[in-house]
Amino acid sequence: MHDGRVVATHIVLSHEEQLERLRAACPEAAARAVVAGDPCLDRLQASTPLRETYRQALGLDKDQRLVVVSSTWGNSSLLGTNMSLVLELAHELPHDAYRIAVALHPNIVRGHSSWQTKRWFDECTRAGVLVFDEEDHWRPALVAADLTIGDHGSVTFYSACLGTPVVLGSAPEETVHPDSPIAQLLRAAPRLEPWTRLDDVIDAHRPGKYAEITELATSVPGKAADLLRDLWYSTIALPPPAVAPSLKALPVPAIAPPEPRAWTAEVSFAADGTASLSRFPVDGRSKETLARADTHLVVGTDEPDIALLRLADVVMRPDIARDPDTWTAATLRALPGCRLTATRASDDEWRVETRDGLVLGIDTADPAFVSVFHALHDGETVPRELRLRRGSTIYTAKVTVRASR
Repeated sequence: MHDGRVVATHIVLSHEEQLERLRAACPEAAARAVVAGDPCLDRLQASTPLRETYRQALGLDKDQRLVVVSSTWGNSSLLGTNMSLVLELAHELPHDAYRIAVALHPNIVRGHSSWQTKRWFDECTRAGVLVFDEEDHWRPALVAADLTIGDHGSVTFYSACLGTPVVLGSAPEETVHPDSPIAQLLRAAPRLEPWTRLDDVIDAHRPGKYAEITELATSVPGKAADLLRDLWYSTIALPPPAVAPSLKALPVPAIAPPEPRAWTAEVSFAADGTASLSRFPVDGRSKETLARADTHLVVGTDEPDIALLRLADVVMRPDIARDPDTWTAATLRALPGCRLTATRASDDEWRVETRDGLVLGIDTADPAFVSVFHALHDGETVPRELRLRRGSTIYTAKVTVRASR
């Protein structure tokens, strides 16, 4: 309202329940209201058949679970109340079982600058967290997600609409209308507590758990494009095109998912020699994680913390070396505490050198097999094949001795 008059020609609402609240709050504006659905939710729901496509584009293995951390803006938001949450999750969740993606409200970047936002999340990126730098990326990630940790923002509510389990990192009910669907979700969804086990939340979730709440998202599911187009053309007094509008799937994100630059690796073996691996990203301040028993520290050459490099049991070069054998030997000489160096010799081979002068190739692109070899190698025998279990799948890699110095 301005000077006693309604400003907008049309006020677009997504559900009839909003119209009732508008009538109570501003009766004059209710006459201008049009219930036309939610085009964003329509596209999210229509894109669910591409879930596995989005998962693979985001770098997920079939047994990994994707956790989307969503924060709106302001002091009461998830990040406003706990800025360190994302990094804590990255250090606590095993990287081979989980990937973490962060969806930020655009007002965070606009309010603090993209430079500042990148500085805040630099350590998270080094720990393998995917921080979206484009606003559109959160939508395919939401379709791919196994869990959303959020707050009172719309992304959390959209997750619930998709049947994804949600956990609230912040739940400021006083910031939203008490009768709104998001307020109802804040009252119904579980809070993230120090003792919360994310696996349990995912496994116990029922897709229709919040159906009575999420049905309030739109009164006309799947019809927003038609209704909005008709509204726009009627407003400018032109006939709409004869061809019906198409509902477009969300684009597949073209993203290079980051990998941790330093991690502790714990390897265990079954009776048949098949390895299981748990990796936890670390930084120089992760004293408790670095002190974990029965683990070894793997550090990439792209990790800027020199202290971690000097502590490393295994040093890995993530790119293809021009002269792999020279690099592995020189790096071992330069770092006396290192037991093993590894670099890519090609797209599908890791070249490895041990402290006792053994040079070998592991025919895989997966760096996890370097840790498996490290755990097996006793200075005497060399396995011809490495077996690694991920979830229900066993992967293999052949080992070939190249030289002995």
